[in-house]
Amino acid sequence: MIRLFVSDIDGCLAEPYRPFALDRFQELARQARLAGRPGDHPVLPAFSICSGRPYPYVEAVTQALGLQVPVLFEAGAGMFDPREVVVRWHPAFTDELAEQVEALRRWMVERCIPGTSLMLDIGKRTQAGMVSPDTEEILRFVPIVEEYVAAHFPSFHVFHTHISIDVVPRGFTKREGLQWLMETLGLEADEVAYIGDSNGDLGALALVGYAFAPANAAESVRRQVPYVMEAPDIEGVLAAYRWCIAHNEACRKAVAS
Repeated sequence: MIRLFVSDIDGCLAEPYRPFALDRFQELARQARLAGRPGDHPVLPAFSICSGRPYPYVEAVTQALGLQVPVLFEAGAGMFDPREVVVRWHPAFTDELAEQVEALRRWMVERCIPGTSLMLDIGKRTQAGMVSPDTEEILRFVPIVEEYVAAHFPSFHVFHTHISIDVVPRGFTKREGLQWLMETLGLEADEVAYIGDSNGDLGALALVGYAFAPANAAESVRRQVPYVMEAPDIEGVLAAYRWCIAHNEACRKAVAS
């Protein structure tokens, strides 16, 4: 049985800087709330989030969906439990790492952002990032950031989407965050499904038993996962979630027979 379904936000629940498809979002919220009552709906996996977004954004989406299990923000370095209403930080995030993140932010503000459309991705504690609606500008700065980080902060990873560049300490990717969530919930990898669309999701997708991608996912993601949905964004998420429900129904019938 698949007991947990985890989704990225950007590129999955909605495209960045574009309106949410509220009718589809409402349908997902309905399914997620039903899954919060497993005694009544045992074939519905619990629904969670793993996003690179900062806490306030992820907490708002969690509340809108009515989620009942912990969710991950800042690529899994932070965890929010909506039932206990508490935020936890990954125990491996140290004061030394916090100082290095702050040094990276200062470099971005001084050397990257002036004269561009880039903006500091504010509100994050465990990673340094820049965002922009200009994809060409993002792609132009990716190798610049990669070169600087390799020379000065070799213990950090650089990830990017078409609207963001994130510099993350090694050991704080979505893979490690998802492992932390599974340990918190007492789940094994083969009980978990994940859907993601960018290179920052690759580690998490490789970890779980059931890996999905929406149709709009990056080519590197679509090559890796066994299940690529025909629909993009939230339609792809809904299709993947329905696949998991059908899988669980088949498992129950097999056990019953």
